[in-house]
Amino acid sequence: MNTSGFSKIILGAVFLAFAAFMAIKGEYLYATILVFGLIAVVRIDQLADFLINLKDGTLGIKFNLPEEKIKENIEENNEPVNRKSLIHFQEIESKILALQQKKYGGDLKTLVHFIYGSPDKPEFMYTPDGSLKTNEAIYFFEIKYVLKPEFAKSIVEKAMRNLKTVYDKLFPSAGKKIVIKLILASGYDIDIKQFNAPKGIELEFVKI
Repeated sequence: MNTSGFSKIILGAVFLAFAAFMAIKGEYLYATILVFGLIAVVRIDQLADFLINLKDGTLGIKFNLPEEKIKENIEENNEPVNRKSLIHFQEIESKILALQQKKYGGDLKTLVHFIYGSPDKPEFMYTPDGSLKTNEAIYFFEIKYVLKPEFAKSIVEKAMRNLKTVYDKLFPSAGKKIVIKLILASGYDIDIKQFNAPKGIELEFVKI
């Protein structure tokens, strides 16, 4: 085991010990914060931001470019997951997010984990591909790249099902308007009118 790995074990033990102590004392809020701190320690090499809002019970952890969602999109296109496909899909995602930021302005953040509910009992977590906050609304962006038109239906319908759950969970807790945008990107012309977006979900097509 390398020094870095050993250090993480020691830090993890310390976090758990303090979390257990705070739980015994009835300080569940601080116990939960320490547990999430442990998550940050485990992935310390990827950690970019660790955000806690004690007022409304919202916690966010931002990591640098995790690849899980990009891999999922690649697999939805029946493509092999390799370095070449990862780079290609990442470039598409970055391009689309840049267009959205130019359109709406604001400070766009990528791959932040949003946890809603009480900090000691988080009810729901959602990781959009990008998010930004304006004076009018909070925008969540979900990007789906479609290599071939025949893949569009299954990709969009699956994404819409997931995003409907997101909207249903987030809307009651939101202090302002939430806009969830499913952005379909492809080199082919895809008629998005064939899809019925559920309430709260906006579907947009970008030809690239």
